[in-house]
Amino acid sequence: MQIPFYKKILSFLIPITLEKTIGNNMTVLLVQLYFNQFMLVTPRAIYSYGIRYNPFRKPFAGMKNELKEVNSFLLLGTGLGSALKILQQTYDLYPEAVLVDNDEDVLNFSQKYMDLNIRGHVQWVCNDAVSYLNSASRKFDLIGVDIFKDLVQPNFVTTTSFFGLCAAALETDGTCIFNMILDDDNKIIEIEKSLTEHFTEVNFILDKVNTYFICRL
Repeated sequence: MQIPFYKKILSFLIPITLEKTIGNNMTVLLVQLYFNQFMLVTPRAIYSYGIRYNPFRKPFAGMKNELKEVNSFLLLGTGLGSALKILQQTYDLYPEAVLVDNDEDVLNFSQKYMDLNIRGHVQWVCNDAVSYLNSASRKFDLIGVDIFKDLVQPNFVTTTSFFGLCAAALETDGTCIFNMILDDDNKIIEIEKSLTEHFTEVNFILDKVNTYFICRL
């Protein structure tokens, strides 16, 4: 997507709105340019922020050796596809990727703005995460889970049954990263315990209101 030079310069001062639509849950979605990075935002939340998007930038930073072995990637909750952009631009990794979201507008924005499919092995799928996992026949080296309605995860995202579906979709040495916003420390402990029912190693990173769980089989 070609952006006029003056907008790129202005984006270092203020977010520049490029497009606006109404999402599936009747929330206003904006595509913006900020610090020359594409963002997908609502009035309350940031869903993507180019390669500056912390929910994957920070976990990936501690996985440099593991990332070298990633040949396949599943992103549940696409946003604009920041997670894949970070792999490509920061780590020079171009895994076969499937980006899943239940909002067709979001998928269209991802394809339009992020230039993710330069090697022809990225697939965008309009579906909900549970349905996709239940029907998927392949496994992945890396899974990212980033499913929100504004600042709230749908209830299914924190269930042990969903964790089991994610674990079942991983290759033997695979890793799954969950981005969550949780109420308190007790909730973090509760989620960590549930995750250990399906993953042999569970670590987490606290980042302001977000908690990133890095889970390995």
